Amino acid sequence: MRAYSKIVKRNTASWSFVVSLCILLSGCAGEPKHPTWKNATGAEQHERLMWQSIQGKDWANVERHLSPTFVGVTADGKLFDKAGWLQLWKSSGVRESSLGEVQVQPEGVDMKVTYVFHVQTSPEALMPSSGLRAVSIWQDVKGRWMLSALSMTPIQAQ
Repeated sequence: MRAYSKIVKRNTASWSFVVSLCILLSGCAGEPKHPTWKNATGAEQHERLMWQSIQGKDWANVERHLSPTFVGVTADGKLFDKAGWLQLWKSSGVRESSLGEVQVQPEGVDMKVTYVFHVQTSPEALMPSSGLRAVSIWQDVKGRWMLSALSMTPIQAQ
């Protein structure tokens, strides 16, 4: 009976160690499968969330994640502040968007994101169909990542 008790205690201790190890490692599992504004871990995820929010007309989150001093430049060279940028995208009727060739580079305490952006909008929005090269700057402001600048340039056909 004593031998059985030792085996049970040893197995319980081993089992407890395995469970503890799994819990500990689950916190290091990397990027979340379905990032949200609360659990996103990087600038690329924030960029994608911004475009998903614009497409989904989640204007509260778009506004919340634009810096108060935000500046945006469209493919035709027009400069917008935060309010103008919001109005531009509200009226554009984004149906679909995609990001490719994404690169994220630290820029001091900020993050610089470059990517190729394709967007389908309402016909009135007149977005180029060839795609856009985008450069954005994200800043950590009091624990919340905010988009402070975004510039878009049409991709020239070669």
